[in-house]
Amino acid sequence: MAKIITINRKYIVMVVSVFVLCLIGFAAFSLGENKMASVSKDNGTPEIKMIGVAVEPASIVKDLTYGSVSLKGSQVISTNTFDLIVTVQNMTAKQMTNVPVELQVSLIGDEAKKVISPGSLKTLEPGATARVAFRQIKALGDASGKSGTDGQHLITFKINPNPEGGLEQATEASFRFNVDTTVKVPATVNKQ
Repeated sequence: MAKIITINRKYIVMVVSVFVLCLIGFAAFSLGENKMASVSKDNGTPEIKMIGVAVEPASIVKDLTYGSVSLKGSQVISTNTFDLIVTVQNMTAKQMTNVPVELQVSLIGDEAKKVISPGSLKTLEPGATARVAFRQIKALGDASGKSGTDGQHLITFKINPNPEGGLEQATEASFRFNVDTTVKVPATVNKQ
């Protein structure tokens, strides 16, 4: 005698739906993985690597409060004029010449206030490091202990390509900081 098993259509639809969703998810994951692999091949080791950035006089990291606005862990420069020194390293086995560099300082929220300072590294030997110094940079705004937005700056340091000089890739780094001349810098920071 044969037994007849009945399956409710509702359960069949649910099982097929789960299977289709899994199939779509697997296809999307595989496609996304292939696209990410092609992007990462283009972003290999940079020809010139930025090793460090120093600000003189030294900046400090501090929590700031302006009225009801709190800025946690804000990098603060307490003067209206400062120097920026960027250390870079040639990561290739070839010498580079006339490497164009550029520093952009802009006031966040006011695109009209932007300063661009071009420069150049004459030569950079294979594996060698160099310091690029931008002196007497003037702040474009000052929070003056009153405003959380008036002193916010964005600095962008760019190394532009120069195929004739041996540099094919562009490299860029940015960071934000606040200028507030009312912030007192501890004496231990000034001595460093």
